[in-house]
Amino acid sequence: MTSRTGYALRIAAFYGALFLYIGVYLPFFPVFLAGRGLSEAQIGIVMALPLVARIVATPMMTWLADRTGNAGRILAVYAWGVLVTTAVYLVCRDFATMAIVTVANAVFLNPMMPITEALALRGARLYALDYGRMRLAGSATFIAGNLVGGAVIAAYSSAAAVWLMIASAIAMVVCGFLLPATRGDGEGARMPMNLVATFRDAATPFNVLVLGGFALLMASHNLFYVFGTINWSRQGIGSEMAGVLWSVGVVAEICLFAFSGAAAKRLGIRGLVLAACTAGLVRWSMMAFDPPLALLFPLQALHGLTFGALHLAAMGFLSDRSGAGSANSLQGLYFTITGVASSLVNLAAGPIYAQLGASGFLVMAVLVACGGALVLTALALGRPASTP
Repeated sequence: MTSRTGYALRIAAFYGALFLYIGVYLPFFPVFLAGRGLSEAQIGIVMALPLVARIVATPMMTWLADRTGNAGRILAVYAWGVLVTTAVYLVCRDFATMAIVTVANAVFLNPMMPITEALALRGARLYALDYGRMRLAGSATFIAGNLVGGAVIAAYSSAAAVWLMIASAIAMVVCGFLLPATRGDGEGARMPMNLVATFRDAATPFNVLVLGGFALLMASHNLFYVFGTINWSRQGIGSEMAGVLWSVGVVAEICLFAFSGAAAKRLGIRGLVLAACTAGLVRWSMMAFDPPLALLFPLQALHGLTFGALHLAAMGFLSDRSGAGSANSLQGLYFTITGVASSLVNLAAGPIYAQLGASGFLVMAVLVACGGALVLTALALGRPASTP
């Protein structure tokens, strides 16, 4: 059996490689698409396609991890898929090929997060590891991706983003083969070969309502993910400063994750959701008015709550609801529901931004209100009284 320290280090290393990729992809892949001549509507569609692929493919890809009983090896295989498809971006020149390659890339990339989260939560259960501290490695490398990506793109061109993504994918492949094996410890047992039954058991009405609310709250970030950097550039903020601003949010996230155990114990799931909703209403309402650079720093710091507190609440809920052998499938259900909400927001992001510009962030504030109301109402009405 893998040692306690070794387990934590291997999970942290894979988090680091995965988030290094995402740290370049989220802020700068839309810039790469714009550099290839895609319109705002086309960028919105391409950025929505991974979320559509999540709905279709992620349930099967996460179920395979439960089915085989060796999630670590599955992640290593998926990392190869990400590497190959990312390299193909270098020869893409038009909307159609970008769209096709993006779907192929998403089939492998999308399931990696829920499977990794399930492995981390497994470590928290079996070895009393601190989930937030393992996840810290990912937040730190996300910042590195923001800063390095901004500097390299400013020095060269938007195409440099793809080269950085390729380097990150190589790191994922290496770290993937170092992940701990899970077969044979009870929680890594093979699942019955029935994909539909597995997800039917996970998709109880209570689970779907709560996870649906979490999905709306997560989706409220998506207009920013797609057009945040582009909007800042229209304010005269360059790619280097954009990278710094992105990193501010993740520094705040790191601060929260460093004390995740204490925060979760003190606030509970409801308290974390309330904190995320309050911060989200403030953040997106203010972003709608193109605030000056000095104000963008504290607004970006609210990401520690709008994403960080929300993520801790969601992981706490999933950990409470996961049974042995079904953790990856329940994570997959969450990511699938989130994919539905996020894909709809991404598809709408192009028209919203084209028509409203920064004022479109007010629509995201409405999503926060709706998502928060759904989660808190469902928890109040349907959750066992013994759970916080």
